[in-house]
Amino acid sequence: MKLRWMTVLGLMMATAAVQAATLPDELPVKDADGKTYAVVVLCNDCESPEGAKPCDTGAENGWLNGKPCGKCLLKDNYGQPLLYPYDLHFTGTLTDAAGQPIKERFVKMYMANGWTVRTRTTDQGTFRLMLGATGEHKFPAPLVTNLGVRVDSVKGSDANYALFLLPPSYKPCSAEAASTPTAQQPGKQNGKKPGGKKH
Repeated sequence: MKLRWMTVLGLMMATAAVQAATLPDELPVKDADGKTYAVVVLCNDCESPEGAKPCDTGAENGWLNGKPCGKCLLKDNYGQPLLYPYDLHFTGTLTDAAGQPIKERFVKMYMANGWTVRTRTTDQGTFRLMLGATGEHKFPAPLVTNLGVRVDSVKGSDANYALFLLPPSYKPCSAEAASTPTAQQPGKQNGKKPGGKKH
């Protein structure tokens, strides 16, 4: 019985690792009719996904398709309206490279209007972020976007697993925004210790 349980657990961990490796880093937030209200962007920590080590997502300053990605997206998309008539829920699970759940990890969503929302993972590594409607409110069930099982590792000074909620036709990081101190280049640290001020 113990051997069977270990086999099942091993298969579950392997499946989670494969799913994490194949999940998209851009996920549209859609209603039942297929209308897209926003896009969730996850930046990864490898400039080139074809490298020897696997790329983990959730970087505050990282890469997307070989181009800078992270807080520079906030600068380049600032002021673009983000209107959605439904409450939005974002769910997911964070694990380490071995498939073990990451407990009590902060998950923070950044929006181009300067807002942020943050939560913490459970003992099972799951999380849920909730946002209220910003347009004329429609009251059916909220739109739920499942980010899936994601492999997470702490990246430099990143105190949070980072998500970016952007308009459907968001602009990628410009060279100017990617090189500014508030959107520092991937791989460089700003000297601050992790676990800064809680919002």
